[in-house]
Amino acid sequence: MEIVTGFVAEKVLEELLKSVKEAMKKKKRLETTLKSMESTLNSIIPVLESIKELTGKSDREDEDMGRLWKQIKEGQELVRKCSKGNCFSACFKPSDCTEELRDFDNSLKRFYDFILPLKGTKILMDTRENVNEIMHTAKSIDERVGSTGDEVKEIKDMAKNMNEKVEVISDEAKGIHKAVSYIKDKANAIDEMVDATRFDVKNIKDKAEGIDEVVRVTSDDVRVMYEALIDIKNKASRVDEMVGDIHKEIQFLKIPPTFPLYLPPEPPAIIVGLDRQLRDLKKELLNNKLSVIVITAPGGSGKTTLAKKLCHEEDIKGKFKDNIFFVTVSKKPNLKVIVQNLFLRKGHPHAPEFQSDDDAVNQLEQLLKLTRPNPILLVLDDVWPESESLIDKLKFQIPDYKILVTSTCVFTRFPSTCRLKRLNEVDAKDLFTSSAILPDQSSYNPDNSILDKIVEACKGNPLALTVVGRSLCGKPKVVWENTVMKLSTIVQSNPTLRDCLHQSLEVLDNNVKVKECYMDLISFPEGQWIPATALIDMWVEFHDLDENGVDSVARLHDLDALSLVNYDGGRKDASEIDGNYNDHCVMQHDLLRQYVIDQISSVPVEQRERLIIEISGNKIPDWWGEQINQHISAYLLSITTDETFVLNWPNLQAPEVEVLILNIRSKNYLLPEFVKKMDKLKAILITNYGFVPAEISNFPLLCSLLNLKRIRLEKVSVPSLSLCSLELGKLQKISLVMCNIGQAFSTSRIQISSSFSNLLEISIDRCIDLKNLPDWFCDLVHLKKLSISSCWDLSELPKEIGKLENLELLRLHFCIQLAELPEGIEKLSKLSVVDISDCSNIRHLPEKIGGLHNLRKLFMNGCSVSELPSSVVSLKRLQTVTCDEEVTILWKSFAQRLPNLRIRGHNQ
Repeated sequence: MEIVTGFVAEKVLEELLKSVKEAMKKKKRLETTLKSMESTLNSIIPVLESIKELTGKSDREDEDMGRLWKQIKEGQELVRKCSKGNCFSACFKPSDCTEELRDFDNSLKRFYDFILPLKGTKILMDTRENVNEIMHTAKSIDERVGSTGDEVKEIKDMAKNMNEKVEVISDEAKGIHKAVSYIKDKANAIDEMVDATRFDVKNIKDKAEGIDEVVRVTSDDVRVMYEALIDIKNKASRVDEMVGDIHKEIQFLKIPPTFPLYLPPEPPAIIVGLDRQLRDLKKELLNNKLSVIVITAPGGSGKTTLAKKLCHEEDIKGKFKDNIFFVTVSKKPNLKVIVQNLFLRKGHPHAPEFQSDDDAVNQLEQLLKLTRPNPILLVLDDVWPESESLIDKLKFQIPDYKILVTSTCVFTRFPSTCRLKRLNEVDAKDLFTSSAILPDQSSYNPDNSILDKIVEACKGNPLALTVVGRSLCGKPKVVWENTVMKLSTIVQSNPTLRDCLHQSLEVLDNNVKVKECYMDLISFPEGQWIPATALIDMWVEFHDLDENGVDSVARLHDLDALSLVNYDGGRKDASEIDGNYNDHCVMQHDLLRQYVIDQISSVPVEQRERLIIEISGNKIPDWWGEQINQHISAYLLSITTDETFVLNWPNLQAPEVEVLILNIRSKNYLLPEFVKKMDKLKAILITNYGFVPAEISNFPLLCSLLNLKRIRLEKVSVPSLSLCSLELGKLQKISLVMCNIGQAFSTSRIQISSSFSNLLEISIDRCIDLKNLPDWFCDLVHLKKLSISSCWDLSELPKEIGKLENLELLRLHFCIQLAELPEGIEKLSKLSVVDISDCSNIRHLPEKIGGLHNLRKLFMNGCSVSELPSSVVSLKRLQTVTCDEEVTILWKSFAQRLPNLRIRGHNQ
C-alpha cells in the first residue's frame, strides 16, 4: 500500500474540495450529494491540521493517511467522471453516478467518524508517552544538576580551606571565581616580595587555576542544562495544551450522532425565492452593529431553511468558524439542558449541573468569553412567543456575538427583523415543479393551467408547495386531476395552509400502513429527533412489521420522500450490519405535527386510538381531572411531563393500551400506578430528555404486565434493585440507551434466568459506565441477539459466554477498550453474525473461532488484527467478511479453502 504523509493527504483533500466545488457549478442535479461531500471534506481538513500540528512532522509516513490518499485519488476520478457525464436522478431513486458519489461521501464520513478519532487517540497516546519521556529526561537533568551542585559545594569547601591557610586572600570574596582571581593577584605579589615562599605560592596558584577552570566549566554546564530544562518544560507545556485540544476533538467526534450537538443542519437541496433575504442577513451578520436579528414569518414559510442556508455560506463560516451553534428551541425549552449541550459542543464531555437558570446563564457567558477573539453566532430556531425571555437571557456583552432568531412571532423591540413573504408566482411554480415533476419526464407532466391552480391553492407557502408536490410526484394523470379539483374547490373558499396540507396528506390514505406510522410520530415531543430504534420497537407491536426493522426503516424512507419528516440515515454501512439502526432518526415539522394533533383532538377522548397527554408542571388536562376513573380505549398512550412535574398520578383506566410512551425531563420519576392495570401492554418506552440520567422508581409494578414484550429505556439510571426485582416471563427485548447500568450489572450473581425466561434480545447503546458483563448474563440461555455499541469502557466479556447456546447475533460495535473475545465463543454453534467493527483494541481472533460452524457474516473493519488463527479454514459457511485493506490480505490467503467467502472493504 502506498504510504504518504498527513501533509500530503491534507493538500490532496483541498484539491478534491476544489474539484467538488467546480463540479457543483457544472452539475446542478448532483448539487445535494456534492454539497454533502463538501461539508464532509470541510470537517476532515481542520482535524487533519490539528493532528499534523500535534505530530509536528509534515514528512512523517503514515499508513492511515495512505488509505485516505487512495480514497481521495479515487474520489477525484469519480468527481471528474460525474462532472463530465450526463447524470440524472429519478424522483427518489438516485442514478448510478449519484449513488457512487454518495458511497464515496459515506466512506469519507466513516473516516471522519471513526478513523480520525482513533487516529487522534493513537497520537494522543504517543504524545503522552513523549511527554512522559521528556519529563523523565528533565528529571534526570534535575538529578544531574543536583549532583553537579554537590561537586561545586565540595570545591567551594576546598577554596575555603585554602582561604584559611593563606591569610593574604581577602575574606570579602563573594564568589569562587572572584575569590580565586583575588588569590592569584595576592600570590603574584607574595612571589615578588618573598622568594622563600615562592614554591608554596606556586602550588597555591596551580590549585587555584585548576579550581577556577572547574568552576567555570561546571558553571557553564549548569547554565546550559538549566536553559535546556526551561526549554523542555516550556515545550512540554505547549504539547500538553495541544494534547488537550486534540482530546477535545476526539471527545467531540465520539459524541453520538443523535445527540443535540447544535451543529447547523444541512439546508434543503432546492431553495427558491430567498436570495435577497440571504444577502441582507449576511450583511447584518458580517457587521458589528446589531447583536440580535430576527427572521419572522408564518409556519412553513422557510424561516428555518433560510437560517440553515445562512450558516453554510462561505463568508459566514469564514467569520464564525466553529462558533456557529444551531439550537432548536420549540415550545417548551429547557434552558439548563440547552446550556449543558453547548458545553458538550465546546468539548466539555462532563458538563456541569446548574443550580438554576441564572447559574446556567452565568456559566455560559464565561464559556463563550473563553472562545474569544473568534466571533460567535447563536441561532435560536423556532422561538415561541412565551419564550421571548430566553433571547434576553442569552444576550451577553461580548464583542462580535450575534443571535439569530426564527419565530412566527414579531418581536418588535428588536429593530433588525427580516419578514419573509409568500413566494411570488414564478418562484412558487419553480419550487413546486422541482418537487413534483421527475427530471427524466417519465411521469405525468401537467400543463400550465393545472400548475397555476395548485400554486394558487398553496398560497406561495414553501412547505405546502413541497408537500403537495411530493405527494403528486410520479403519480398518474388521474391523481393529479382529482387533486386539482379538490384544491380548486378549496381556493374558492379562501383556504388556509392547513387546508392545503390536508389535501396533500390524503395521498397517505392510499397507503394505510404508511399513514398509520406517520400518525404515531406525534407520540414524541416537538422539536426532538426520534430514534428509529424506538419506532421499530413500537411498530413491531402495532403494525406487525419485521423484527429486524427493515420494514420500519422503509416506512421512514417513504415519509422522507413525501417531505413529511426530516430523515437522518446515519452511516450507510451501519444499517447493513443486520438491523443496526442506532444512528437513524427522524424529526417532524412542527406545523405538520400540530396538524395531526388537531386531527386527533377532533375525536372525543374516550374514542381516540392515540391519546397524547402533555403535562406542564402539575396541570393535568381538564377531562382527566373531571373523571377520576376515566376509561379510554386508545391502544397508544403517550404522556409527556416537564422538569417541574411532581404530581401524584390520578387514576386512569386504559386497558386497551398496547404501547406506552413516557417522555420525561425530571431527575426522579415515579411510574404511575395505573400502568399495572394495562393488561394488554406489549411495549413501554421511557425517554429522558434531560441532560443527566433520571432515577426511575416503582419498577416492580411492571411485573404485573403479563403481556409485556419490550422495554426501552433512554438516559435512565437503572439501579440493581430494580433489575433484580423484575419477573417478566414474556419479555423478549430490553433496550438500554445512554443509561447508567454499571450498578445494576455489578450486582452479585442473581437468578436472572427465571426473571427473564423468554428474553431473546438485549441492546445496549452508549452506556458509558459499562465496564464488563457479569457472569449471570450467561444464564440468559434463550438469548438470540446481543448488541453492545459505543460502550467505550467495556473491557471484557464473561468467560462462560458459550452458555448462550441460542445466540445468533453478537454485535460489539465501537467498544474501543475491548481487547479480545473469550475463547468460549467457539461453543456458540448457532451464531451466524459477529460484528466487532471499530473495536480498535482487538488484535487477534480467538484461536478456536473455527468452531463457529454457522458463522455467515463477520464485520471487523477498524480492528487491529495482524494475524488470523489457522482455525478460520473451518468456517465453511462464512459468506461475507467486511474488513480493512490490511486484514483483507490476511483473509485472501484462506480464500481458496473458503469457496463461499466474499471479502469486502468497509466502504463497499
